[in-house]
Amino acid sequence: MNTGLLGIGIIGAGAIVKRHVIAYQSLPQLARLVAVADIDAKRANEAKNAYGFSDAVTDYHALLSRDDIDAVDVCTPAGLHCRMVVDALRAGKHVLCEKPIATTLADADAMIAAADEHPHLASSCVFQLRCETTHRRMRWLIEQGHLGRPLLAKLAVKVRKSPSYYTARPGGGSWKSDGGGVLVNQAIHQLDALITFLGEPVEASATMDTFVHPIECEDTLTGWVRFESGAIATIECTTCAKRKESAIEITGENAGLRIAGDPDSQEFDLRIDALGSAARKAIHGKGMNAVPEPRRPGKLTVSIRKLVAKSKRKPFAPSLFWGHTPFVKEFLESARDGRPGPVPFREARRSLALATALYESSRTKRVVTWPIDGRCSLYRGPAGEIVDPARRDPRTAVPTGG
Repeated sequence: MNTGLLGIGIIGAGAIVKRHVIAYQSLPQLARLVAVADIDAKRANEAKNAYGFSDAVTDYHALLSRDDIDAVDVCTPAGLHCRMVVDALRAGKHVLCEKPIATTLADADAMIAAADEHPHLASSCVFQLRCETTHRRMRWLIEQGHLGRPLLAKLAVKVRKSPSYYTARPGGGSWKSDGGGVLVNQAIHQLDALITFLGEPVEASATMDTFVHPIECEDTLTGWVRFESGAIATIECTTCAKRKESAIEITGENAGLRIAGDPDSQEFDLRIDALGSAARKAIHGKGMNAVPEPRRPGKLTVSIRKLVAKSKRKPFAPSLFWGHTPFVKEFLESARDGRPGPVPFREARRSLALATALYESSRTKRVVTWPIDGRCSLYRGPAGEIVDPARRDPRTAVPTGG
């Protein structure tokens, strides 16, 4: 086992990079920040100075050529993921990639093929709710059968975004850059969670529209999904809401569960619905015993730590249970130990396939059935053609990120 620190290079210095940097700074026993790449030289240098990188470059290939970088973290718009991830794997780097995995299933399949060609490298897409305590507890309760057979689910993601959220960067809310609107940008984590709760989808239908925002893609979508188990889920998501809501509710034969909260702060509550307080307490106790709450520092302790870090002119490292940190920790440990990443690309493809099916249904006005492959007209994106998967080699996919 290699016990040395992993050198980290981050591609993309936009808004999301801060969450990743905090995670790495919170794990000094596993990794050290080496270099950041961004096509905007000013933004790259600002990130270098703010977060303590040793170097900043404008060409990500210069980052990939460095021997002191062991793992690459891709924090660019989704339309650029495929090319950068494939290049990083071919350069012999472990790869962590922000969500969604890509803008098209063609790109996702090319990333999967590249990862399969380099099985000794850890690769993963970022779905940090997989490591969040309340989501883990809900998943365990469902898997252990404490709800009985899942019958009905409801997924709701309702937030409010201003026009400047989309216009602040080129291509915001476009098919080429983002791969979609609210469904793949705001609701993709919940789609991933829904699949981990209920299993593989088999058919889906949706309708969508762009009501408020100056974007190419949807700002509102509603639909339904049926799973192999027979369970049915409804999906509602919008960026036009007056209040923030993120919730998944599962109704089973014997009991129900509802998880709701704020994905930004990762504060969630789990509600148990069962006949009688004794049944509710029993389910709650089993879940807490299986997935206990982590010991979090109190507010006073956090305040003192912030003051100490400020006095020493060092970045404040939050709790190891905060934000992206638990997920990044799993990725770094898998890279160190020679194991697959926490959410390999083939697994990350499932939520993109569900989103693609919902988009396809809205486009064609019909129910879409699995598998979602080259026969889907959106396989290569809105301008793509229907491809016979028997004639297609995923390794020949052309990235759409430009």
